[in-house]
Amino acid sequence: MRLQLITVPYRYDEPDEGLGAGPTALIHAGVIQRLLALGFEVRGPVEARVEPDDLEPGQRIENLGRIGARVAACVAAARRAGHGVLVLAGDDTAAVGVIGGLSQTDEASTPLGLVWLDAHGDFNTPLTSYSGILAGMPLAIIAGLAEPQWRVAAGLAHPLPTERILLAGVRDLDPQEAETLSSTDVTLLRCDEVRAGSRFAEAVMSLAERCQVLALHVDLDVLDPRLVPSATTPVEDGLELSEAVDAMRTVLRTGKVASICVTSLNPGGGNRGQVSMQTTLTLLEQALPAWTAVPPARPAPEST
Repeated sequence: MRLQLITVPYRYDEPDEGLGAGPTALIHAGVIQRLLALGFEVRGPVEARVEPDDLEPGQRIENLGRIGARVAACVAAARRAGHGVLVLAGDDTAAVGVIGGLSQTDEASTPLGLVWLDAHGDFNTPLTSYSGILAGMPLAIIAGLAEPQWRVAAGLAHPLPTERILLAGVRDLDPQEAETLSSTDVTLLRCDEVRAGSRFAEAVMSLAERCQVLALHVDLDVLDPRLVPSATTPVEDGLELSEAVDAMRTVLRTGKVASICVTSLNPGGGNRGQVSMQTTLTLLEQALPAWTAVPPARPAPEST
């Protein structure tokens, strides 16, 4: 199978530092060689980078929209070419552009679903967030609950209906974030429910039955912190590596996954960063063999 590898070397709108250094570090650590050894035909990497002069100091939302637009263009081009799309991103904000790119490729009547594996909900808004951390908001942005200018700029013209979102592996929700989630149709599974397997598998199959295309998003903090000790937002009692691999395989075996986005690798911190790096490489190496096909794109007919 052909894979288009896309890197998004940013933490928010800051390039190449902290989490933003994760994608390039994975390239240098040999992720492409490992994918080739698995039998994938790898294209790229294509770097979704914005010219520094196009980013405005102090305008983070606007800048994330510009970066998201670049991500969306890369994803859409790969999808139109029939490639599976593997995105290595610094933080979760890149996901808005990933979903934007997928939404641009298939006709509007093609239902797109999202499986989001994360220790956190990422469903805060500026009104509910205690910290104001934008990486805690992208799923709410995708669902249309806040910052529409960010979503639209990143290529996602219409919000993703919440009944097509499966959020799993969660161990840490802000109270108001939990309240917001409960008012939507998002399927929310705690970490123990993913660990048990059957409930997660049922939720994935239900989503796959209702959607023709799926996106899989993996924030590495869904794993137990001892596996990713350099994580910037660790939460105890996370998934074991084998459990995360099984969860990813469950989604991939639906045959409907068009993209995978992996985020939040912090390669710094000496040995801690090296352990996190090896965990990430092993996760990809063990899970991705289940990705054997991508659903064909169904572009909207050209107007006459």
